[in-house]
Parts: sequence; C-alpha cells; structure tokens
Amino acid sequence: MRTFLWEQLFFDVSPAPSPFSSVVALLMIVALMCCLDCAAVAAQDTSSVLPPDAQEQLHSLASRVAEQIRNSKLEPAPPKVFVIDFLNASDKQFSRLGSLLADDFAESLGAVASGFQVEDRKSFYDYLKQNWMNLDALQNEAGFLTLARSMGATGVIEGTIATDANQQLRIRLRTDGLGPAWTADALFPLTNNLQELLKQPATSFARSADTVAVEPGILQAGAEGVTLPICVFCPNPDYTDLARAAKYRGIVELSLIVTKDGKVSSVMVLRGAPFSLTQQAIETVQKWKFKPAKKDKQSVSVRVPVDIEFQLY
Repeated sequence: MRTFLWEQLFFDVSPAPSPFSSVVALLMIVALMCCLDCAAVAAQDTSSVLPPDAQEQLHSLASRVAEQIRNSKLEPAPPKVFVIDFLNASDKQFSRLGSLLADDFAESLGAVASGFQVEDRKSFYDYLKQNWMNLDALQNEAGFLTLARSMGATGVIEGTIATDANQQLRIRLRTDGLGPAWTADALFPLTNNLQELLKQPATSFARSADTVAVEPGILQAGAEGVTLPICVFCPNPDYTDLARAAKYRGIVELSLIVTKDGKVSSVMVLRGAPFSLTQQAIETVQKWKFKPAKKDKQSVSVRVPVDIEFQLY
C-alpha cells in the first residue's frame, strides 16, 4: 500500500491585527491573486497549444466521428466512448502530443455528442495511476477495448500520428467496438511547438527501483557480502478472465523485502499491469517463502526487485 503524505498550510490570524500586519495581509492577497492569474494564463497556454487550423481540423473530424457513431445505432443506448491517446506511427510510442490531441479531440467530440456519451479521460488516467502503468502496457490488439468495456464503455476511438516530408501532420482515427470498422483522417501543418511535443514521451506512472527509500535495517542483496535470498515456494499468479480476453502479455515489476525469516513484506509496485494482474501479483508474492539472504553467515533482511511475467501459451 502506498501512503500519500499531504502538506497542510495553516494561517495564524491574530485577534487584533496592527496596521502594519493589515498591509502585509493585503500584499499577500494581491500576490495570491497574481499567482492565480499566472496559473490561469498557464492553463490557457496549455489549452491553446494547437494552432487554430489544427483545432478546426480536429473539430471537423469530431463531427464526422459523431455522425458515424449515431448512424451505427448501437445497443444498449446510449453508447459510451473512450478516446485513447494517439500513437506515433513511426516508432509505435505514445507522446505528449498524442495525449494533448486526444484531450482536444475528446472535448470536441463531447461538444457534438448526441445519442452517445464521451467518457471522461481523467478516469482512464486514474486507472493508469492506480496501477502504476504507462500506455504501452495496453498496446495490443484488444487491450484498450477490453479495458474500456470493463470500465463501462461500449467502444474506443484510437488514433495514429504521422508526419511527411512537407511538414504536415496527419491524424488517422479508427473506431473499435462501435459498429463497423471505420477510419477518418485530418491533416494540418506541423509547427515547431507540435514537433517538440511529438518528441516528448507521454506521462508514465511506472517508477524505478531508485525511488525506493533507504530503510533502516534492510540491506541490499548481492552487495557488500550480502547473498541473494533463494526462493523455495514461489508459485506463479493466475490470469484473470479480463486478461485472457485481452490476450494480455506483460510484466509486473515489484520491489519487496525478504525478511531474515524468509517471509515477504513491504511489497511495492514499480510497474503494474492492467486487468487486476497487479493485485494478483501482489497477493501471490505475499505467500512466497525464501531461504533468507545472509551476511557473515547470519540471516538478514533484504529488499529485492522481482519481475513477474504474464504470458499466455
């Protein structure tokens, strides 16, 4: 379990402020208002990252997609749609630009939605955050659609981003689970700003082993004369039905403590997997048994990384 520590800010207000303290308080209020104005400007800058012609193309594309969904006459009504981050066609990676384009498109689609609903993309990112995942973990034929349906959606809209020699950016969308397969394109100039965003990776909620804090009394296995613990009872976790339906293959990366008694404690997720496989992995390793690590012939507690591979054969 990960514990979040929240800072709390308290203001001590005296019952009888002096004129000087009143002036200070006024200055603090003015400064706070300036900060809020700056934050609002920053938010506007983020929302206006797309040039007007690009926004117009995305809005037009949203109208065509909305018409296609309505014409499909899906049941049960009204259908619910997830917009997935757009994928870079060249390297099959997700970029910050792909996330921003998907945000803008989802907003445009929601504005013209009639007879269907566009799911809030925040819930999708909340799922990634809760499972310590990045988008790549769902990049297979059925991954996004299976996850979306498990979250109450009917289908998904996915997109790819490609560039050409004429500095044009092409977005190609396709629907999945929303009636007959359907694709549509939008084309607009690739500005320097968009090009930079295309190079930046999308947000990842996975973390590295370096982020695990040093813990008193816990040694590092394989260093400074400390041996590695040896697993004597380490069964593999089971697949979930959703993972089988999605034909999911991937790895859950954990960090855990093997105590001097050979038991597992303090399991931390470094990189998770969808379809409840992260929880499956955690519950399974908590039952593992080890011959403990040793230093100077004495049993010691160590933290070790563990990769659990999920593979359908």
